[in-house]
Amino acid sequence: MDRDRIITLTWLLEELFYKFSKLNMHQIKQNLENKGFSYTIDEINLAISILMIDYGKIVRDDYWSTEPTYKYIFDRYFQNSSYTRHYYSFNVDDCNDKKFLLISDTHIGNPELENFQMVQNIYNFAISNGVNKCFHLGDIFSGAYYEKWNQDEMQHQLDLFSNYYPKNSEIRTYSLIGNHDESLHSFYEYKKSYEKSIYDLRQLSKFIQNFYVIPRYTWEAAFSNVNVKFSHRLFLNWMIRDKKLSCLDEIEKDNIFYSDTFNMLISGHLHKGFVLNNKFKDKEQLLLGVPSATNININGVVAYIVSLNYNDLGNVDSADITLLLCDSNNKITSGETINWNFKKENKKLKKVF
Repeated sequence: MDRDRIITLTWLLEELFYKFSKLNMHQIKQNLENKGFSYTIDEINLAISILMIDYGKIVRDDYWSTEPTYKYIFDRYFQNSSYTRHYYSFNVDDCNDKKFLLISDTHIGNPELENFQMVQNIYNFAISNGVNKCFHLGDIFSGAYYEKWNQDEMQHQLDLFSNYYPKNSEIRTYSLIGNHDESLHSFYEYKKSYEKSIYDLRQLSKFIQNFYVIPRYTWEAAFSNVNVKFSHRLFLNWMIRDKKLSCLDEIEKDNIFYSDTFNMLISGHLHKGFVLNNKFKDKEQLLLGVPSATNININGVVAYIVSLNYNDLGNVDSADITLLLCDSNNKITSGETINWNFKKENKKLKKVF
């Protein structure tokens, strides 16, 4: 892209945000056209990334049913600070049934694990089943594996993502940052060049428009009466960061969950999936471990589709968790569906996939 053209667009966008404070992509494009300027969506995405990442002058608010909006940060104290770097807002803005895809640990850049055809087929299967949202639980990339730590290797992983990760316009993906992503995320903070440097994984959306990185390792979303906690690792409390699958018995026995704020905890990191329920302060909680969507799980469970079912009063009554299976030809099929009722006591669940 033309450097001077993008710099001019960045100035124009800052003027627009200063005037209107809050804008979505459609409104940005319309305002530019009204002023006689013609820019592509890719160019606008790049200019937005510069304002959001490089300058910290805007932040993004996400919504379930409408497109994201960007809002201007008027207070210079908060511009380009930890506030803008870690800001994240997600609003579930209606009371209809929700379906979303859960994937994790794609480890792009590790040829022994990565499987782009599997991931593409998972997306295609989800779309054919009425899903338009995906939550990625982190470890998008493999980062600095095999002791490689140079700009060419990091750029190679970014190129793989931009060239081969699914670009389906029918589905929007939100991804956490995993422990393997941390190395790439930090590496580029010190290697800034205008053309290639990322230095903040939120800029992945300039490669794939419907892929948004949540600049955190964990966050919560409220689906009416049901609070869902998303996390890369299985956080139990501030002292115990993650548990391996062999420790499910210990998790169940110790009953040391740090919070009663969530009804469902969804985590990645462990590469194998699991489901386990727990009772804490008289509240039933469902723990859902999302498997790795890589070669490690060929002929096994590679992802889930979750359906949250609302009643006439706008509250969530139950969840259906459908296991997605992948064979050696990367064909995706649906497996067992696990039902969870948020209103009644559930049977004991304890499964590892």
